Amino acid sequence: MAEPRELRDWYLGTLGVVQYRPRDTAPIALDFHQEPKETEVANTIAPSEAVVALQQSSGLSRDEEDGLTDLQEEQIARFRLACWQSGDDLLVLNGLIPGSLPVQEESGLLANMLRAVGRLGDVFPPPQLLDWPPSVTDQTGKSGAEGMLSVFVETRVKKQGVLWILLMGELPADLLLPSGTPYPASVGRMEELSGGARVIVTPSLQEMLTAPELKGDAWRAIRVMTLQS
Repeated sequence: MAEPRELRDWYLGTLGVVQYRPRDTAPIALDFHQEPKETEVANTIAPSEAVVALQQSSGLSRDEEDGLTDLQEEQIARFRLACWQSGDDLLVLNGLIPGSLPVQEESGLLANMLRAVGRLGDVFPPPQLLDWPPSVTDQTGKSGAEGMLSVFVETRVKKQGVLWILLMGELPADLLLPSGTPYPASVGRMEELSGGARVIVTPSLQEMLTAPELKGDAWRAIRVMTLQS
């Protein structure tokens, strides 16, 4: 398994963040496994089957078996996040269906919200799209997705001066809200990250277009930026 620094470097490279190293630094080789070929599928063992086999061969007690099962990595479905950086200090993350792009109505709603808090410049910025899992790795665990996004946000905070982060909808809130407060109870919640930036949870753009009454919840959550800009 890659060391924490190696994994961090891989995340940064995946996200397109340029890194500078001394010339004599050796390249990093990460041990990511490729998908097995069709001829190899019959010889692979699902994680659950491996756990059962280990339990049977080791004579574990019921409590020990339950603990071993808990060690299995929590998986997360494929997802795409649209990320906008507007102005010098605001980063916005909103979930999308994998393979899709924000529709005009979603972009227009976000532009109006950014204008209301003084973060819309002369040109509305195009989104950066983040897909999980990246095609170069077979990591699909939730902790891996959380790690990738944490590195992405940390880089924006430390390198580009982001002070505010909008987590729009359940997916970004679930992956990035420090307290882990479940959605939608977290809507309107503001928390501080270790780097000093503040995250605010709002309904997603899709939710607000489907249920316009949620726009009031979003406005009450983000108006604090007009008071501290």
